[in-house]
Amino acid sequence: MRKILKTTKLITLLLILTLALTACAGEKKETNKGESIEGKDTQGKKEIKIGCMAITEPMIKFLGEGLEKEGYKIEPVVFDGNHLPATALKDGNVDGVILNHLPWLETFNKENNADLVMPEPYKYYSRNAVYSLKHDKLEDIPNGATIAVPGDPANLDRSLRILDELGFIKLGEKTDNFYTLVDIEENTKDIKILETEITATIRSIEDVDAIISVANSVREAGYDHNKFLYEDPTNKDYPLGLIVGSEDENEDWVKAILEYQQTDEYKEKFDERYDQTYVLFR
Repeated sequence: MRKILKTTKLITLLLILTLALTACAGEKKETNKGESIEGKDTQGKKEIKIGCMAITEPMIKFLGEGLEKEGYKIEPVVFDGNHLPATALKDGNVDGVILNHLPWLETFNKENNADLVMPEPYKYYSRNAVYSLKHDKLEDIPNGATIAVPGDPANLDRSLRILDELGFIKLGEKTDNFYTLVDIEENTKDIKILETEITATIRSIEDVDAIISVANSVREAGYDHNKFLYEDPTNKDYPLGLIVGSEDENEDWVKAILEYQQTDEYKEKFDERYDQTYVLFR
């Protein structure tokens, strides 16, 4: 009888251990279901880091304020170089970027073997124009003038197109994806083109005859952003918005940001802060 009881207890103990191991395995399987290889939660993500520069940091703060009630914690990560947020996104150090326009992003992807995307709807565009502290009209800019422009491929291309449109230079055929200085067929006004890092272009305004710059940089530097000599008519062809890795394009947090950006609350904050230096697509 004692032998039978011992056997029964042993079987019962084995059954309990089997059930416990099965439950643990099931729990582990369920836990791993929402994790990436690195163990990072990819489902129901609530803590979001978005790379930016100081110029776009307020946009991210607006998102954080508006989406806090939905349980999201959105944190701006501020960099001091135009390409650094996208590099951080490519390397997995931030979840998104709000800073660069679409042609710039396409160039970054090609040059860095990256797969970053800007989900639609695109949110806004930047006003790009010719500014000068030395001359009141385009006609006043003399032969041999120095004009500072952003030097990255997409924005240098854009600036050269403006100078061609103004008759300052004549562009020939492109030798690559973008126009560069070697594609200038004729320098009609014998101008000197000074290439700068895009965030540094505004700092040249007192030293050159004119600059080609985004309006918000001009405003932030304390100048009148509406006092330009010429505004780029193709501004809307350079849309800006949230940039994410292609694998995150359909994530809930991305959809939540895109939806909140369509609200009147966000638009009012945006317009008040940027005063038409950045213009929302309506």
